[in-house]
Amino acid sequence: MSEVKTILLSSLGQVDNILIKKTIDELIIIDSSCDIKIEANVTASFIDISNASRIYLEASNNTFIEYTAINSVNSNRVFNINGEINYLSVSLKETKEVFNVNLLSENASCNAKCLVVSSGMNNSFIQEITHLAPNTFSNIANVGVAISKSNITFDTTGKVAKGMSSSKCSQLSRGIVMDDVSSITAKPILLIDEFDCFANHGATIGKMSDEDLFYLMSRGLSKKDAFLLILQGIIQPFISSIKHEEYKNRIEQDIQNLIEK
Repeated sequence: MSEVKTILLSSLGQVDNILIKKTIDELIIIDSSCDIKIEANVTASFIDISNASRIYLEASNNTFIEYTAINSVNSNRVFNINGEINYLSVSLKETKEVFNVNLLSENASCNAKCLVVSSGMNNSFIQEITHLAPNTFSNIANVGVAISKSNITFDTTGKVAKGMSSSKCSQLSRGIVMDDVSSITAKPILLIDEFDCFANHGATIGKMSDEDLFYLMSRGLSKKDAFLLILQGIIQPFISSIKHEEYKNRIEQDIQNLIEK
């Protein structure tokens, strides 16, 4: 697989105020706070590695945005979307994240995925998506793995304003707790002011299945290898979404190091 080329956001203009007027084939690397405006009919992909940052992104009609945050610690992101955005967050460090999306035009959509693997840390994620136009779509899928006295909280809110008919708002949080002193808390909230819409949420939190582990161990795997195989199946969809091979390989190795500590 050929390496995807990248460029620093600062190379596009004034670092704190960026205007993107045309499609950019390279991955754009964000390493500090900034405001980004994307004009209509533009496709752009971002990797956010900033820390303690504030990111404001405004995307016009018919835009397609891919946004990946990798170990971007203690950041606050606000996205105003008139097109489509795919958002991925992978966090292996202690962090408090805030993520707000406003869907402003008909057919606007946000598909958000968050993976956190926490070992001996406290992690908090506040996520809010607001539907401010009819026929808009949002989905949030969270997966947390808590190891060695870790605490993970997913505070997830979906809002559908009155009159925003035919909108769809979905949330699902999944947690795997690896010991008796770790915890994962999911707080799914739906605030729905429109009858003609679809909204659902759910959460599943527990330990890894002893039956699954026993089955794999009966086939010759050690308990550790069986655990890693099951976990790999859970986290791989998140890792495979990272386009940049260097970051992908680094995240895979870091996850393995956390689990094996």
